[in-house]
Amino acid sequence: MLEVVPPVSEAIQVMTAAVALAGRGVPFVIATVVRVQGSTPRNPGARMIWAPGVPDEELAAAAHVGLEGAVLGTVGGGQFEMLALDDARRYFRERRSGVERYVLGAEADQCCGGVMEVFFEYCGARRRVVLFGAGHVAAELAALLARAGGGGGVETVVVDDRPEWNTAERFPGARRVGAWDDGIRLAHERPAETLACVMTCSHDTDYQLLRRLLVEPPSFVGLIGSRSKRACLFGRLVASGLSDEVVQRVHCPIGVGDTGKEPAMVAISMAAQLLVEVKKMDRAPHRPVSGPSPSGTSLG
Repeated sequence: MLEVVPPVSEAIQVMTAAVALAGRGVPFVIATVVRVQGSTPRNPGARMIWAPGVPDEELAAAAHVGLEGAVLGTVGGGQFEMLALDDARRYFRERRSGVERYVLGAEADQCCGGVMEVFFEYCGARRRVVLFGAGHVAAELAALLARAGGGGGVETVVVDDRPEWNTAERFPGARRVGAWDDGIRLAHERPAETLACVMTCSHDTDYQLLRRLLVEPPSFVGLIGSRSKRACLFGRLVASGLSDEVVQRVHCPIGVGDTGKEPAMVAISMAAQLLVEVKKMDRAPHRPVSGPSPSGTSLG
């Protein structure tokens, strides 16, 4: 017997797209009709997404492009929707959420005379913290980021090729990656939204990772270690052909100050600096959320 597959409703399509965009770290605004009076083109619950550009083929197939972005769903159409899209772009630029009230009269080029209230919710890209190394400090740092960066604002990725160290028990809730190459790719995937900390058990591996990270540096690159380690590795990086200006972008030591040598205390200092950097990124103007993934020689 032929199975009849019902068409996907607009509401499901919009919410599925919202989940997909959020999962990929693409910022967007979702507009929801929350209240109506009189004669209106849509009822409460109608939703529309505005996202910059056309983030992926799936969204592009279901959406139409306008106002410098992709639009999926509708809150009413016509001139009223153009006004709503203008407000969606404004909320996106200002990185905030809020409610707007529209009278469907001359301004909206409509004569039904109803009133609509629309809630605009800015959904920002998750900041990604990539920890290269799954040692004692990394375990403490990941736990701090999970609490202080709660609410889905920070995604923690732990990269280490030692399966006995990079375990779900040691890093609950973190994304775990077992290959250095994959970690580099993730650090370069959304450089404007990414912070990378190099803290492996090998100084040579630290050097190799930094050399590849600095091809297109994420917003923040940090190296755990002493000032003597900094001098040694920075010298090697410059000798390898990287400019001194690029190398000096690396934060070493990482942290806001000397809180002690115990792993937990080192992690507290590091977490403080990383979260300050995340706040700076939140206040900065929007930049592209994707970038090239430079290839390189495997470290394995």
